[in-house]
Amino acid sequence: MQSDKYTRRPATLFIGTLLLLLCTLAPPVSATESFYDKLRVTDLEGNTANLNQHKGGLVLVNFWATWCPPCVKEMPSLQRLQQQFDPSEFKVVLINLGQTAATVNSFLEEQTFDFDLPVYLDDKGSAFTQLGIEGMPSSFLLDASGMQIETISGAREWDHPENIKAVRQLMSSLMTEH
Repeated sequence: MQSDKYTRRPATLFIGTLLLLLCTLAPPVSATESFYDKLRVTDLEGNTANLNQHKGGLVLVNFWATWCPPCVKEMPSLQRLQQQFDPSEFKVVLINLGQTAATVNSFLEEQTFDFDLPVYLDDKGSAFTQLGIEGMPSSFLLDASGMQIETISGAREWDHPENIKAVRQLMSSLMTEH
C-alpha cells in the first residue's frame, strides 16, 4: 500500500496544477460584461435606470458631485462638447456619486448655463469600489458596445479644440474598424 500512496501524489499534483493553470488562462467573467452592466443607478426621479440605452455610439461617462469644485467647473465644457456632436454618435452622460436627487436637482436648477445632458444618481457611491474610482471628477470613454476604452482622471476643458479633434479621430477610427 505504501507505493500506492506515492503514485497518487504526482497524479494529484498534476491535476491540481492543471486546474490552476486553466483557471488562470480562462477569461474573467466580467471581460464580456459591459461598463453599463456594472452600475446600478437611478434617474433624477428615483427610477432605476438602464444605462444600456446609451449603447450604439461613443460615450463619455463622467462621475461628479456638487461638492467637488473641479467637477462643477468642467460641467459647462462637457455640455459644449456634447453640442459639437450628434448624440447618436457621441454622448456625454453624467453620474453623480453619493448625493440625493433633491441635492442634484437643486444644484442643476441653480446653474446659469444651458444644461441638457442625461444625469443619473449613484446615491450610495458604489461606483467608487466597482470601478476603482480614486478621485473626482473621473470619466470613462466607452465604445459602441459599452466596453471601456479609456479612463480619464481629473478635470478637463472638454471642448478645447484638441479634445474635440481627438473625439472625432477616435470616432473615425472606430468606424473604420467595424
